[in-house]
Amino acid sequence: MASKSTQDKGDLKSIFHDPDHYIKSFGVYAQASAKYQVLANWGENVFSEVVAEKLQVNIADGEAFRALGVGVGSGEMDTKMMCKLRNRYPLISNIAVEPAAGQIKLYQDLATKMAVKLNGITTDWRKQGLDEFRRSKVESGDTTKYHFISSIHSLYYVDDLDDSVKWLYDQLEDGGMMMIITVSDNSGFWRLWNRYKLFEDQLLRFCNSEHIREACSKHKISFTNYKQKSRVDITDSFEEGNVDGQLKVDFLAHVVDFHSTASPALQQELLEYLGGPECSERRDGEVLFDNDWDAVIVTK
Repeated sequence: MASKSTQDKGDLKSIFHDPDHYIKSFGVYAQASAKYQVLANWGENVFSEVVAEKLQVNIADGEAFRALGVGVGSGEMDTKMMCKLRNRYPLISNIAVEPAAGQIKLYQDLATKMAVKLNGITTDWRKQGLDEFRRSKVESGDTTKYHFISSIHSLYYVDDLDDSVKWLYDQLEDGGMMMIITVSDNSGFWRLWNRYKLFEDQLLRFCNSEHIREACSKHKISFTNYKQKSRVDITDSFEEGNVDGQLKVDFLAHVVDFHSTASPALQQELLEYLGGPECSERRDGEVLFDNDWDAVIVTK
């Protein structure tokens, strides 16, 4: 169901237009999400079982295992995965694609702190989105393929989702694996985005895990889907004047300064929907947003 609000689209700006605000709002949201350690635990435990231990690639002596991460953010998940892969492959060449300079700096700082654990792993950071990275490979004649490709909550920002999934698959070596994580098609995130299509713009196109599965099926790419329950405490988003709460709403709506750019009517409508059963559950006085996500795993 689309929003019936008459809010002027011109008043709202995608958070992707303001990298600093994106990092700030994402940081607050991620901190609230980390309270339940779902993504971190998945990277620490489930990733080994469903990816690292199942890889069947032939690596010649002295050759590096090649990894490509799209939308690596500040590196928390990427470094966990690299450490798990290093248990099997002592040399890893990792291309880390991330459009936000601030996130790259955080990743680089984390890599410095983890230098001992990341020994043997060479990371090449690229300040690019996926579309830009694709163009740069074509322009430079780079035909490198990869043994592992990850895309974590990054395909919301591509021009053509279907084509992007096919292109990523084509970049895999035989026996390689790809992992694409997006919001679940049955999550509060998707219901919010699907209701408020006016939050989309040329830099942001809402999609969910069902769209990824459809793209795979269209191109006859076999996959396995792993569902992950996740909740984020957004209680402070309903406290007037709470800055962290406002930043969480900015991230959820993917709109810069939603509290000051949206009409009072739209703000009230959105908060009511966010706090309602379509998006959240209430437990012990807390409002817990349904942040469920899916990992689509592909083997070539």
